[in-house]
Amino acid sequence: MTKDKDFTALPAAAFTLDRRHFMRLWLAGGVMVSCPSALAASPDGGTLKRGGTLRIGADADPIGLDPTTVTAFSSNDFTALLYSGLLRWNAKMQVEPDLALGYEMPDERTYLFKLRQGVKFHNGKDFTAEDVKYTFDRILDPATASRLRAQYASIENVTVVDPFTVRFTLKTRDAAFLSYLASNPDGAIVPKGVEDLTTKPVGTGPFIFESYQPNQQFTLTANPHYYEEGQPYLDKVVFRFYKDQATLSSALRSRTIDMTWLKDPKVAAVMARASKDFVSAPGQTSRTFPVWLNMKAPPLNDVRVRRALSLATDRQACLQTVLGGSGKVGAMIPESHVGGYDGIGEMPYYKHDPAAAKALLAEAGFPDGLDLGDYIVVAANPLDVSCAQILQQQWQAASIKVRIVPMETAPLLNHWSAGTWPTLLSVALSWTPDSDAILQYVNSQSKFGKAMGIADESLDRMMAEARAETDDAKRAAKNLAVQKHIAEQVYILQIYQYPLRWEIWWNYVEGYVPLAANIRSFVRTTWLKG
Repeated sequence: MTKDKDFTALPAAAFTLDRRHFMRLWLAGGVMVSCPSALAASPDGGTLKRGGTLRIGADADPIGLDPTTVTAFSSNDFTALLYSGLLRWNAKMQVEPDLALGYEMPDERTYLFKLRQGVKFHNGKDFTAEDVKYTFDRILDPATASRLRAQYASIENVTVVDPFTVRFTLKTRDAAFLSYLASNPDGAIVPKGVEDLTTKPVGTGPFIFESYQPNQQFTLTANPHYYEEGQPYLDKVVFRFYKDQATLSSALRSRTIDMTWLKDPKVAAVMARASKDFVSAPGQTSRTFPVWLNMKAPPLNDVRVRRALSLATDRQACLQTVLGGSGKVGAMIPESHVGGYDGIGEMPYYKHDPAAAKALLAEAGFPDGLDLGDYIVVAANPLDVSCAQILQQQWQAASIKVRIVPMETAPLLNHWSAGTWPTLLSVALSWTPDSDAILQYVNSQSKFGKAMGIADESLDRMMAEARAETDDAKRAAKNLAVQKHIAEQVYILQIYQYPLRWEIWWNYVEGYVPLAANIRSFVRTTWLKG
């Protein structure tokens, strides 16, 4: 056994160094501690005020509350406060302990986690290693149909060593593993034997589910048994739902809500200047807007048709018109990740060339153009609808017709994951803990890859090699090669990349820290001044 070392929070990128030298992270004596990043203090030296209700303006209802099965980003705000994981992200987006005290790596494929004792689930059940094993066995069970199964495909087995020690044995090195564990909902632990988490969530997080009125509000109450002493500081958190940016902005101005976030960078810029008492935080470039292609049948099973569609697309025009330039041209991986696309470098079939698109269509047997039918987009996201309308006009210039079909989010996500959309569908990707999580959407063995009809063993192998690479520079090169392969085959039509949300709150909201992940984990340290 190697010598124990105190836990030091490390950025995700640091985990790609020589792990065997600094990953022995058990806290001396196994003592429970509160992490420094969780301490709340008034910047002006005032006294922290406990109690009260924080009112958050939300732009979408949750679509399920079971962290193992959710696919909608809108659920993450809620799972982040209801559930905890073995690890978590701190304010600097560095990985730190949560339900685990720390861990040791006897070798590069084995992780041994020591767990906190005395932690309870919201239903009063004690948290143990059995819950950790149950969580990941459930994720890996094909019958669960979890999107996380592909992300955790490197896990060979999870073994309970004793009630508060659990061992993960991997099939191969995995540069993404710790980042997945630190993310919510990806690494959230659920209680063994508890069912119907979709509507009756039970976690170990700082807040407990109280009530939910669809399209109106979602209420959480403080967890009196939360393991971090003294937290949370608030009595309640109430999410109020608004369906557009205008009503969200109005609610914030009138103080009907205390904080919110906005999707449209142009609206956010205006709001941030609306009051000197607003605090604003633009997000990190982490969101991409793709057009997902159903390639299981003609005509999109022909790469010439897909390439014609890409050549008919003017990505820069979409970026300027929809976002006012607040972003960059996108590829599969946003620039915020290792090997992410910088929006400038050459990508196959990215040059806007309608004439070349028409020539490819003729070669594929469509000299007079073709009608691709329905193009499904998220009705509740005006940015997505606007971009779809611009794409429709651009493609028309290359004799490619589509009919835009705005759809509610829940049925759209069902079509997307099941592969039952006709030809084209757009749903933007949100922040992910690792580039590999994005690439899993085009893995031949993932539910989404199968839904699109992707069967590319060469691509699967390239992605697996990138995931196993622990040297950042080498991994970046591998990730870039993967993206060029995807663009060459046009498995997905990526348009642009931009920040997911712009957060704004009144300055009487203290202790809150916005994360690049756009998940409100630090509501647990938030308090209301005055």
